[in-house]
Amino acid sequence: MKGAFQTRPFARLLIGTSLLCLAAPAVAAEAAADQAADANAGKLDEIVVTAQKREQNLQVVPIAISAISAEKVATLGIKDAKDLSGLAPNVTIVQGTINANAAVISIRGINTSAQETFGIDTANALYVDGIYIARSGGSALDVMDIERVEVLRGPQGTLFGRNTTGGAIAFISRAPSETFKLRAEATYGNFNTANARITLDPGSIAGIRTSFTYNHQQRDGVVDNILEPNRGRDPGSRQSDSFRFAAKTDIGGTGTVQYIFDWSRTRSSPMNFQLTNVADGTARAPIVVNGIPVVATQQAPVQQYLAGATFLNPACAALAAPTRTWRPTVCNDISSTSLDTAWGHNLQIENDFGAFKIKSTTGYRRWDNDYTTDLDGIGAFRGPQFTNATLFNGMPASLLQFIPTIPAAARGFIAGSPVPTVQQNLFDTSNQRRHKQLSEELEISGQSDTLDWVVGGFYFWEKGSENNPQNSGFVLDTNTIFTANFGPLGPSFVAANPARYRLVQTLGRLIYTASAESAAVYTQATYYPGGRDSGLRLTVGGRYTWDQKTMIRLQNGATVPAAPDQGRTSFSKFTWNAMLGYDLNRDVNVYARIATGYRAGGFNAQDPASGGVLPSFKPETLTSYEVGLKSELFDRHLRFNLSGYYNEYKDLAIAVPLTNAPPGTFATAVTNAGKVTYTGVEAELMAVLNENFTIEGNAGYVDIKYKEFNAGLPVTAGQPLVNIASIATPAYTSPFTANAALNMQFPLTSSGLRLTGRVSYTYEDPKYSFSNNISTPYNEALRNDAIKRVDAQIAIDRIPLGGGEALIRLWGRNLTNQNAFVRGIDFGSLGYAGGYFVDPRTFGVSIGVKY
Repeated sequence: MKGAFQTRPFARLLIGTSLLCLAAPAVAAEAAADQAADANAGKLDEIVVTAQKREQNLQVVPIAISAISAEKVATLGIKDAKDLSGLAPNVTIVQGTINANAAVISIRGINTSAQETFGIDTANALYVDGIYIARSGGSALDVMDIERVEVLRGPQGTLFGRNTTGGAIAFISRAPSETFKLRAEATYGNFNTANARITLDPGSIAGIRTSFTYNHQQRDGVVDNILEPNRGRDPGSRQSDSFRFAAKTDIGGTGTVQYIFDWSRTRSSPMNFQLTNVADGTARAPIVVNGIPVVATQQAPVQQYLAGATFLNPACAALAAPTRTWRPTVCNDISSTSLDTAWGHNLQIENDFGAFKIKSTTGYRRWDNDYTTDLDGIGAFRGPQFTNATLFNGMPASLLQFIPTIPAAARGFIAGSPVPTVQQNLFDTSNQRRHKQLSEELEISGQSDTLDWVVGGFYFWEKGSENNPQNSGFVLDTNTIFTANFGPLGPSFVAANPARYRLVQTLGRLIYTASAESAAVYTQATYYPGGRDSGLRLTVGGRYTWDQKTMIRLQNGATVPAAPDQGRTSFSKFTWNAMLGYDLNRDVNVYARIATGYRAGGFNAQDPASGGVLPSFKPETLTSYEVGLKSELFDRHLRFNLSGYYNEYKDLAIAVPLTNAPPGTFATAVTNAGKVTYTGVEAELMAVLNENFTIEGNAGYVDIKYKEFNAGLPVTAGQPLVNIASIATPAYTSPFTANAALNMQFPLTSSGLRLTGRVSYTYEDPKYSFSNNISTPYNEALRNDAIKRVDAQIAIDRIPLGGGEALIRLWGRNLTNQNAFVRGIDFGSLGYAGGYFVDPRTFGVSIGVKY
């Protein structure tokens, strides 16, 4: 990339060329195509999406895409990407561990790494009004005035800003209104939930349409931290304030300029970590894979140490007993908190020149995150401490005489000295993260009777930093020191050992800065042989991407190195797709698609350096084959879409806990797994039963097979890594997902007053949190529970209110109060594991007005 392509001049060219959008005179007026409201009564609404950079009916787009309307967003209370889990087939989303906004997204079995580090790109992209959001933690979507959400499944390697291998989620907001509009809503629910939201559109003033939104949310914790008297700081609590301003104006009759600013500040206590497993230090034999013994992670004897430790708060002792059963209480002596501040600018300029259109989208975003978190949930305890200087404390002087390094005069003193103690947690950490990004996309498009086309360029830059101190306690069985180093005297020292299990306090810190630069040019065209009404369409597209990654690491461990570790690398890739669509009749069409995807390589901040140089992992590539059917039957009373796919993945990057990490530490390395295949099927259905009832549902199944996963460390030194594909497990993926809902509406008066309701059921198969049990001994034990969630809403809306209307909605989520375990963390050699549960049952009432 260096020398052959310079991204910053390319970015300046894109930004400069975008100003041409303002240059055209008025040449055409907007066409009005409104249909009478009663023409579609009792029928399914047409869904318009922009997945291919132009407005199209969802049913003719030859890709697997789900669209969620503004009405459904409001009904379900969707605030961010996490609320979309289960609403589209083969789409599951898990809460991040350290802040309220972060999410681990899995689409068709391809997941964004749970490693929330700035050196790794996402496999599933998140877009807000055309702006790529590099880090989900900085999305702050609760202030958006959402018009619709589009969930695209499958690689998006041509038209979207960053290549993605799994899919993309695009949030599209409502444009400011030309007329006065006011909407307000207040919500109160259990756990002292109190939300308020107001949106004002003053209307067009001097040709400028504006919109203002303010949103406040607060909730107490859902688990009681018995060491924290303030329920507003318990795990699961959240308090946020956010503001959004949008302005749009017409230019010359054919162009528009829209500017959006958003700001959000969220103070939260993230999900509660619960201890589920502790090890007893039993040696793990090497695991034989394909006839080759592979090193297995050895676990510290945490069980024995906790049994003899003294808890500072006696009530916490019971919570130190691990269990997979959800507990409503926890002991966090360090109150877990996360403070997120995110803000950004979005400028969109577009113009219709008649023969073609130009659109420019410029975005700049900042995100600051400061968090402290307790990752054991059992409170502080006191017990024996290990140091080299106190190993022989309390040993009989008769044994100390055999240690030549101990002077005779010191033997009595050492023999009479107790083993020191330490107050400690199993694990706690804090972090200061700073992130900023800039993007520019310029697209030129046009159409004729037989051709739709678009060409464009994209530029993206980001920079992020972390300052992450960690404090862990590693339990050491000191008897192993005596038996391994003192020959015939070993058993005597073991018998006289006053404190067999001692804790090594391990303090470490990770400090680094990472930056990335990406540029791309792309094109796509759809050809209609015989014209648009012929029923046949062929689409081809391609994109060439250049990526450059840099990382500077100042510290990774207890000490600061003499010189920073550094890494710099670059990648480039051409991706393409080809799609064929054919209308069997006016209601049914079929399509076939071949598409490639690419995700740039990068750096994992915890990877060990060699000679001060950080190793990089390779980029991923994917080829996807897909066929599908889309139909609207019985005079638009039934919509049924079906798709099947087969993906071939190469060099899948996976974060794997190290089996050879230094004793007392927990670290992960990113490795390219090799070859993986994904075979799946998806179905979506929506039907109007009558004027009162509609049903909708979706289901997805994916089968993942690892063909090559070179991550096993052989017992014999100097041998190549072992292919452990035969025992690999796909992480954060539910093989089967399903969602079904019944929607109801009943008119109450002739003036429009009505009763509405919705009952839905979401199912997600159990998921693994890790890819193998070699480096994560509790992988099987931490397999997540199946999600079986029932949600419901009932409302009276269109209530006449002084020229406007009001609504009252009762809602409930997880009505069966399922305490499902949804994410696990295995601390490997530290000897314990735990994880997170879904929120318990929540319910409340919302009151809204609009004018």
